[in-house]
Amino acid sequence: MKLLVFSDSHGKIEPMRRAIEQERPDTVIHLGDCVRDAENLRREISPTQAFISVCGNCDPGSDAPDRAEFVFDGVSVFACHGHRYRVKFGLDALCLAGRLSGAQLVLFGHTHTALCQELGGLTLVNPGSAAHSYALVETDGAGGFKVRLLCAE
Repeated sequence: MKLLVFSDSHGKIEPMRRAIEQERPDTVIHLGDCVRDAENLRREISPTQAFISVCGNCDPGSDAPDRAEFVFDGVSVFACHGHRYRVKFGLDALCLAGRLSGAQLVLFGHTHTALCQELGGLTLVNPGSAAHSYALVETDGAGGFKVRLLCAE
């Protein structure tokens, strides 16, 4: 299965639309800043497309939660924007939150810098800014997964 991960779109909807059309994901997740972009895109593309959103520091008044914990095709996922874990200054607090949630995969944004890193038994993924990049997580149905960071066209 495919999980398509965006963050920090800040009004740049077109790159996300193209990635969704190209990748044909089972689920799309938007990691905040501006979560309303994902909501608008969902209405536009398909109301049946599975979407998960969390709010970021540029999403005042959003009804989206500040984090999401879920299992995607056997993979435990912790997702947040990252600002509450001060990810611009290090990943320790984020790793702790991921471990406490029992996650294998931690998704975050906020820095606008794409990253895929193994740290302390966790896979940390930041898709970067949606205008420039996104992450694609492909699962194998048995709890395994691979992550690719891709350039938005």
